[in-house]
Amino acid sequence: MMIHRSTTDDLGQVRSLLAAADLPTLPRSLPLSNVLVALQGDVVIGAVALEVRGLRGLLRSVVVEPQHARRGVGTSLLQSLVARAQELSLRELYLITVGAEKFFSKAGFVAVRRHDVPEEISSTELYREHCPGEASVMRLRLVARHV
Repeated sequence: MMIHRSTTDDLGQVRSLLAAADLPTLPRSLPLSNVLVALQGDVVIGAVALEVRGLRGLLRSVVVEPQHARRGVGTSLLQSLVARAQELSLRELYLITVGAEKFFSKAGFVAVRRHDVPEEISSTELYREHCPGEASVMRLRLVARHV
């Protein structure tokens, strides 16, 4: 398995994975450099994306082909996304999840109250339209990378 930034050739497979998992699609305005894919050969077996909002980022759905679940693909994608956020000098990452709190807490994310979510994040389409009442909002504070 190899993880890299998405290309236009990968996007169809990424959209199919998201649709199959009943997850929100990626906005067309999202830069390809912020969409990461896990490849096995030429096949996309997982993906994650980052929506940048000022010095904060919103993690878009981590999605993995069911037959590759629980094999570290999601964890590798998440670690790569955090590294990308640090490259961009982001200070915090937010996410919305229903049922994957344990997975994200293992990576250092903590639950936050909705009224503590900054406006840069709460004003996104993903937050406004795909954040049901039972969803958890989580945050990861990032440590600046020194090069």
